[in-house]
Amino acid sequence: MRRAHDRTATTRIALMAAGTAAVLGLGGLSAGTAAAAGGPTGDRTGGRPAATATAATPGATPGATPGATAEAAVGQQVLSSFTVAYPAAPYRTHNIARAVELINGAVVQQGDIWSFNQAVGERTEENGFVDGIMINDGRYVKSPGGGVSAVATTMYNAMFFAGLKPIEHGAHSFYIERYPEGREATVAWGTLDLRWQNDSGHPVTVRASSTATSVTVTLLGTRQYDEVRATKGPRTLVTPPGKRTVAGPTCEAQTPLEGFDVSVDRVFVRGGHEVGRETFRTHYTPRDEVVCVPESPTATPGATAPASPGATPGPATPAAPGTPGATTAPGATPTPAAPGAEGAPASPGATSGAPTAPATSAAPAPDLG
Repeated sequence: MRRAHDRTATTRIALMAAGTAAVLGLGGLSAGTAAAAGGPTGDRTGGRPAATATAATPGATPGATPGATAEAAVGQQVLSSFTVAYPAAPYRTHNIARAVELINGAVVQQGDIWSFNQAVGERTEENGFVDGIMINDGRYVKSPGGGVSAVATTMYNAMFFAGLKPIEHGAHSFYIERYPEGREATVAWGTLDLRWQNDSGHPVTVRASSTATSVTVTLLGTRQYDEVRATKGPRTLVTPPGKRTVAGPTCEAQTPLEGFDVSVDRVFVRGGHEVGRETFRTHYTPRDEVVCVPESPTATPGATAPASPGATPGPATPAAPGTPGATTAPGATPTPAAPGAEGAPASPGATSGAPTAPATSAAPAPDLG
């Protein structure tokens, strides 16, 4: 049996067996897709594909080494396919498309570890990314590469439902409604990565594509399970949000949302029977309401601006104390963001461990998808 994951890394025992299903060619890319819309209890994907599709996902951008991609995909089956939808925004569409271009076509050999940061690289202008919106210190801020965690979340769910082995991942510090609760991931250059290991016994090929409002990741390989499904528990330890007042042109307003803990089970099915189960626990801090106010005008030296009747001159209103971006697992020490990192510190619960000790989904994290 696969063991439960808490905020600290635990040992995972891989379940390996020869699973057979209908062999697909390069297609099957539309089969088994699940929309990321909150992940209701019993949400499932990664079952037997319903249909085949064309040789490539429509709109996909060819990745590196096309020859190796085609060779590896021949005779492979759809392990899983997952789609995340999001509101259209120029920065988001651009950055997601760039990340998709960099991961599409990858072939992960048996035993190898796939890394988001290694595949995509640093989210800089030189690497083809633009400024977007991310999470830092519990609120939205402008920073390079905003939006790419939509790709990380999509890849995480594709890995999850393919039954592959998670090595490192971390959730956003607060919950973002368009992602499945407890089944999402973010990244930060130099501090937090999304990594998984191909323990399927066969090569795995990555297919990725995006539009202005969605991103899809499909993993092709050889099936080990008839189905991999997710079951989500109720929200626990619910915490109300606070309110902050922030001055200045860089302020990004945000609506409040409660913080909570949630558990998600990954259930492995073969021959109609459950053959394994893992539990992933995620903690979300409250998303404080942020109200933006203009900065007070800077006084001219030697000049005194007339005060309004009854008004008391003073500096701009400081930001009200709010709930920190996330809490830290007992005994964990947050890692400061490296120069150029995409926002907040790395997730205390997401550690860069050995392949046999995968980290679990936890907070805080920076890169808003």
